[in-house]
Amino acid sequence: MILIGIALLAASLKPISEILAMVREGRLHRLWRVLSSLIMLFMVGYAAFGILSSASHTVRIADIIVSAILLAGGAFVLIVAQLSASTTRDIVRIAKLESDVIRDPLTGAFNRRYLDQMIDAEVAIARRTERSLSALLIDLDHFKHVNDTYGHPVGDLVLKHVAGLILHSCRTSDRVVRYGGEEFLVVALDSDLDDVSTLGERLLHQIAGGSILLPDNTQLKVTASIGAACLRKDTDGDDFITRADEALYVAKQTGRNRLCTSPAVASQVSAKPEHVGILRDPWLAQAI
Repeated sequence: MILIGIALLAASLKPISEILAMVREGRLHRLWRVLSSLIMLFMVGYAAFGILSSASHTVRIADIIVSAILLAGGAFVLIVAQLSASTTRDIVRIAKLESDVIRDPLTGAFNRRYLDQMIDAEVAIARRTERSLSALLIDLDHFKHVNDTYGHPVGDLVLKHVAGLILHSCRTSDRVVRYGGEEFLVVALDSDLDDVSTLGERLLHQIAGGSILLPDNTQLKVTASIGAACLRKDTDGDDFITRADEALYVAKQTGRNRLCTSPAVASQVSAKPEHVGILRDPWLAQAI
């Protein structure tokens, strides 16, 4: 019975290793590691008890009872490990399905479905707690030219590259959404207009300063235009995203590869300047 108990404990290590492969980090990973170590210690204890029991020439009732308990314990650990592995697989599968529903498969950013579900709640929380809430609307410059010149596979590479830069630069609390074909929206929690503009400027430099390696080993550079706005007390719902869109329009009209902040009224820009840079105040466009 002791040998069977040891075999059952050894068999339980396989489903636990599967769990560790699915849960690669965090507190749960550490706890399953500890449990795996404890099972190996139990196996050593089972073996020690078996050796001591076999050294005795008399079979005692107590030894039989302990052996049966150890056998039942091994079976219990194996069953629990298998059930835990099965449950973990189901949880991972469900989490992936949920992620597929709210994530853009190409870029890994959230999609518009998620934005529609999230934005009202975030606006309500920001108003209730009197915390700042801001938005960046990022649009790639001349993206149609990229698709027409290099093809849609290269366009996909550009989108994934830019999305990676945005996701890497934002905090885990920020919401990065693929807003349109080549547009990305960042909803920045606990960030005022200065905070989100600083983030936008950093993204401008990262996008313009980097390059995408194409399949033929050539380097492609792209730029982006960005509009920024923050939630105001005198507006309702997601009006700040609309104002970020208006600021983005001004950035496009005044030279691209720049950031404009709300309030932005494109009709007040009389001419498109030749200068390309970062414009923190859209009203300065008339003076360029």
